[in-house]
Amino acid sequence: MTTMLIVGGTGDTGSWFARYFRDRGFVVLVWGPSGKVQVAESMGVAWASDLDRAVEESDVVVISVPIERTVEVIRDLAPRMKPGSLLMDVTSLKSEPLRAMDAFAPAGVEVLGTHPMFGPTMPRLEGQTIILTPAKGRGQAWLVRLREIFEADGASIEVLSAEEHDEIMAVVQALTHFAYIGIGSALRALDFDVARSRRFMSPVYEIMLDFVGRILDQSPELYASIQQNPRATRVRQVFIGECMRLAERAESGDLAGFQDIMRLAAQHYGQTHQALLRSDRIINARVRERDGNPGDGNPGDRSTGDGNPGS
Repeated sequence: MTTMLIVGGTGDTGSWFARYFRDRGFVVLVWGPSGKVQVAESMGVAWASDLDRAVEESDVVVISVPIERTVEVIRDLAPRMKPGSLLMDVTSLKSEPLRAMDAFAPAGVEVLGTHPMFGPTMPRLEGQTIILTPAKGRGQAWLVRLREIFEADGASIEVLSAEEHDEIMAVVQALTHFAYIGIGSALRALDFDVARSRRFMSPVYEIMLDFVGRILDQSPELYASIQQNPRATRVRQVFIGECMRLAERAESGDLAGFQDIMRLAAQHYGQTHQALLRSDRIINARVRERDGNPGDGNPGDRSTGDGNPGS
């Protein structure tokens, strides 16, 4: 049987993977610095009381610790691993952890960066995306095996280089989170009554606010760490610059200039109408949920909007 050690296995993400691999026949051990033995017991997995020995004997070692501690933990544990085993991480950044795993794992140890593009509240893998970033020349056997396991459960697998991953995540994660947290912070600065405002919102704006709330409900430590993506600095600067350009057009009354910025953005975005139809389905589902009416799910039903161009 395959033995897997998850370092940080009592945290949210580590616990998710501990249960997942337990249910697929792996012998799972977990370890965490806070010593939550009861968490391991509640999941029906073993607690690694001797961490060094567990690293030496495990077939797979998964690093699931805060981003800022990942390289340190890899440096301390990777040299103890046995040939033929796999070292993988599940953090949101890939370039630095992958370099560390490649540098500190002994020859014969395979290395695989892994980024689950979903949170630990998801009950199953079906429909979720996992990004894999293998280390060049560090084996393919475990990459193939894990890919088969994930795909058998309905996950979509993308294989990228660590550098390409971090470049994409600077927008997909860092920019998106930055914008949503910025909206939430602006609501606080304006002392805007979010709860009361829901009485006056169309569904599209309520859904947008729910996504703001979704981000704000999660770990500030994690979301601050994601902003440490080295590629995110330029992305944030460009975003703030474009916000300032839009604000200048609006405040000066340059409506044509504002419209030009929006038109150029739409041209670059592409397939905006398809995006509108997809978002209509989400909006209509929210309306049916409110009304207790299952409806027919017709994506062409635009009756939920408030007449504004963005609805």
